[in-house]
Amino acid sequence: MRRTRAAAVSATALLAASLLVGSASPAHAAPTGCTTWQEGYVVHSQCTGGTGTQAVYVSGLHVNPAVGWVAMSGPRVGVGEISSVNFPGTVWYRSTTVYD
Repeated sequence: MRRTRAAAVSATALLAASLLVGSASPAHAAPTGCTTWQEGYVVHSQCTGGTGTQAVYVSGLHVNPAVGWVAMSGPRVGVGEISSVNFPGTVWYRSTTVYD
């Protein structure tokens, strides 16, 4: 009788532990499959997979030489959405900033 009770208590504890592990929240993954492109003065970025948010990042020379080097970021958007920024000058660098 003692062995069956101990086995039942052990099985119950094992079941409870497996339920706790099985219900843990999933880890966040940064967006994947990100691309950037430019159409005139507008620079875009879009990610096709993962979770989280992303934003386009652009840097380059402003159209007004007195301003010089400028860096700008577009709005943070979800996966599948497009982040865009109107850059007033010559783009030297563009990328996608990803957030969990």
